[in-house]
Amino acid sequence: VDLVVSDDHRGLVNAIMIHFQGASWQRCQTHFVRNILEACPKSWQKQLHARLRHIFEAPDMDTARLLLEEVVQEFEAVAPRAIE
Repeated sequence: VDLVVSDDHRGLVNAIMIHFQGASWQRCQTHFVRNILEACPKSWQKQLHARLRHIFEAPDMDTARLLLEEVVQEFEAVAPRAIE
């Protein structure tokens, strides 16, 4: 096993590190986005969700980082918990 994708449950992540030594762990994008949106006011969720999709669909890491910076600047005042 080279890569395990899961939610960010501490017990699960610890078990993966113990039982799949050498495998990389990646947080599930669906759970990650869901957690962010739960911390965002409902009135902003649709817009934030669309912007997050653009980050995940970026053609390269540099573009993704640039898009992330834009999202942080745009949403930090209206959804600070989501941006943490």
